[in-house]
Amino acid sequence: MFRVEISSERLSVFLKDRLVLSHTPDDPFVTVSKSEGKLHIHNGQWRLSDFSADKVHLTQSKYDHARGTVRFWGGNLSVTFLMTDVEDNLVLTLQRSSTGIHRVWLNFTAKAGQKVYGGGVRYDALNLQGRRIPMWVLERQIDKARRNPVNGLKLGGLPGSPNPQPVYVTDDFTFVYTSSPSYGTFDFRGAKHNRAEFWDLPPAITVGAADNPADLMRKMTRLTGRPAVLPQWASEGAWFEIHGGIQPLLDKLEKIVNSGASAAVLLIRDWTGERETPDGNHPFYDWTWNRELYPRLDKLIAELTIRNVRVLAYINPHLSIEGQLFAEASHKGYLLKKREGGNYITDMGGFMAGHLDLSNPDACLWYKELIKTNILGLGFSGHYADMGAFLPDDAVLFSKEEPSKVHNKWPLLWSRLNRQAIREAGRGSDTVFVSRTGFAGTGAQTMLASTGEMNAGWGASDGLPAALNASLSLGMSGIGLSVSEVGGNLSFMAKRTKELFLRWLEWSAFTPVMYLVEGNPKGWQFDTDEDTLKQFARMVNIHTALAPFLRSCVRECASDGMPVMRPMILSFPEQKELANLNDQYMLGDEMLVAPVIRKRQKERSLILPEGYWIHLWTGKQYTGGQTTVHAPLGKPPVFYRPGGKHANLFDTFVSKFC
Repeated sequence: MFRVEISSERLSVFLKDRLVLSHTPDDPFVTVSKSEGKLHIHNGQWRLSDFSADKVHLTQSKYDHARGTVRFWGGNLSVTFLMTDVEDNLVLTLQRSSTGIHRVWLNFTAKAGQKVYGGGVRYDALNLQGRRIPMWVLERQIDKARRNPVNGLKLGGLPGSPNPQPVYVTDDFTFVYTSSPSYGTFDFRGAKHNRAEFWDLPPAITVGAADNPADLMRKMTRLTGRPAVLPQWASEGAWFEIHGGIQPLLDKLEKIVNSGASAAVLLIRDWTGERETPDGNHPFYDWTWNRELYPRLDKLIAELTIRNVRVLAYINPHLSIEGQLFAEASHKGYLLKKREGGNYITDMGGFMAGHLDLSNPDACLWYKELIKTNILGLGFSGHYADMGAFLPDDAVLFSKEEPSKVHNKWPLLWSRLNRQAIREAGRGSDTVFVSRTGFAGTGAQTMLASTGEMNAGWGASDGLPAALNASLSLGMSGIGLSVSEVGGNLSFMAKRTKELFLRWLEWSAFTPVMYLVEGNPKGWQFDTDEDTLKQFARMVNIHTALAPFLRSCVRECASDGMPVMRPMILSFPEQKELANLNDQYMLGDEMLVAPVIRKRQKERSLILPEGYWIHLWTGKQYTGGQTTVHAPLGKPPVFYRPGGKHANLFDTFVSKFC
């Protein structure tokens, strides 16, 4: 239960005896503005304009105990919240406000030196203290420090994330969450406040507090949503993204099998056909089976399923203008429209496409039938649902909403459509869809969240270290089941090297899913040379051997919200020296993994929590504290607790894989 205290001009709200909200005339909780900022696309990048706001501090407050409301006002502007207890959380529900308010800033109480986590996919830091992060969905993360390889100029645009989650967690296990789809920011630069900014008045904000990490994740993921349990086949081998036709698919599968590894999934990116563009090869955006490139695909899928190899498709909500589906969707009025009339057509990088209007219920019903018939009906065991955040700022929606107001909600509409199609087809328990974009609410829809398209490099903001940080930040945001694309999907200024590929591969063996992509342009692959093929097979077999343990971690995530890959603070909250670590993590509650994420590194320093730990590759016992271990290729630092539920399984690794 929350508690409100009034003392002189101070209003204080406590939750589990923690001060979460404080207001005085000199330090108000609420600040508002009538100025309306603009979000627009310029040269393909989102930008802010008219950002200077005339802020009005609501210096006065009045708490009505009988009605459970608190009113804040200043001048002729006011905001009133209803304060309720929902499952031991404080919920601030907007009850009324002055007309014309377009922005609001809320100052939640912070402590000096407090550590803060969450915000969805974040790439360069786990602890967000001292940072201001935007809540804005972008298909690709753009780091302003990166430079264009052609002219050396810095890349601009509004920074964002493929999967921002409007929730943050403090190191004393207090969280703040809202499902508002408006643009906003979390500002953790102040010593006294964690400031939440919204370009709208959020309907409701939830503040929660927990006594321990397990209770925190249970409470928070009731709001953010929990994933379904992955099918058993998901962890019984590696996942491979395939393109090029039937023969390349069969050739690759033969190499995998001959290497001694297991293929759990083949994801066919170009099952609808392929087109060459200046940016590389792209699938043909007409979500129907291309029988020329993939003859007898239906029979092949059935044969592979019998061999315990599942096949997934690739889709997105865009339609190539030359395709039959574009013509049908256009005729039925299911595409985004231009202001001057006609379909909104976009150059997608060398080809033109229209865009499904996800605000149109009939368009969503039509697309769900496509998934049920053309994908699930063909025998696919699921799909990769890509590009769910593309919404031009000047498009006209069926719902008549302003695109910038629903931009953040677009991934939720896309994820919900895909999840509903699977459920309506009666395929929920044996089918998977992966999503690269997300926002509030997608945690309950997406079955497996991607960390986004990464650069095939070692960069802290876009390479291997960033992918690891993204997985951990998602976990702290309530999205506990995620996957990274081994080796990086993009090559920014440099091709994927052997060392990078192998280090990424060995890390992925200790994640829920090993997902290999060729990359664009193509770099080092699992079969580039015999040594790589040998090391690849070993790491896939290690991952497969971990399957019983990984399945137990996934079940716990689905039932209680604890992430499969856990930042150290979730497992050892009392050991403050572990709180900032973003280069090591707990896999479930039994295994510690410290991936090698720097070039030419042969040893790795890490911090072992208090107690005893066994080194996976040597069987040697270590005690807690700072330690440095030998870390050759194929043997990243991995430790497990003796006496754990799966310790007998881990004990066998010395004889099997060393």
